[in-house]
Amino acid sequence: MKEWDEIWKTEEGRKWWLEPEPLVVALLPSFKEEGLEQVLDLGFGLGRHAILLAKEGFDVCGIDTSPAGLQFTLQWAEQEGVTLNLTTGDMSHLPYGSDWFDLILAWNVIYHGTVEDIDRSIAEIERCLRPGGYLLCTLISTRSDQCGLGEEIERGTFVIAEHEEKSYPHHYFDRGEVEAFLRAFTLLECEDVPGGRPESYHWHILARLDRQDEEAR
Repeated sequence: MKEWDEIWKTEEGRKWWLEPEPLVVALLPSFKEEGLEQVLDLGFGLGRHAILLAKEGFDVCGIDTSPAGLQFTLQWAEQEGVTLNLTTGDMSHLPYGSDWFDLILAWNVIYHGTVEDIDRSIAEIERCLRPGGYLLCTLISTRSDQCGLGEEIERGTFVIAEHEEKSYPHHYFDRGEVEAFLRAFTLLECEDVPGGRPESYHWHILARLDRQDEEAR
């Protein structure tokens, strides 16, 4: 999205997005013990998780809408001496084969859009994950203080014109909607926790894909 591309161009805009999330770090030993190898960082941003995963020995692909984020991440990866397979693109049309990834990481990504957008993105995640593969993601919660602000363009989806992401929709999830959207998955962890601000809540989710047939959709 254009707004984040502008944010990533400045040192001030980048400073909050360089440290890996504690949950991602905490789960790495179990992912390695299970033998996961192929990882997609969906919406890699500035590369904080992609680089961490590559340094831990995972084979990492990444896709993001921001050319500025791509440039920064490639430079950072070169400094760290790791190789990443990165591209720019749309999360609702992933340029990867089916049943390919052991793990897809989507941190602060999937909830940007309408219900139709989110459905398409989750369908692509299901397609690209191998059966039994994992999704580690966040979804913004209805407990968040910004839920209900701005223009409601559909049920649970709001646009706040003065927000840093300006006109981009945000869909807010309660537990029932989390389960409905991720109905092809088993939720191994699903916790509604404060985000960067005490009033900002996100679901932290680790889920395993049970099947990928049409019946699951």
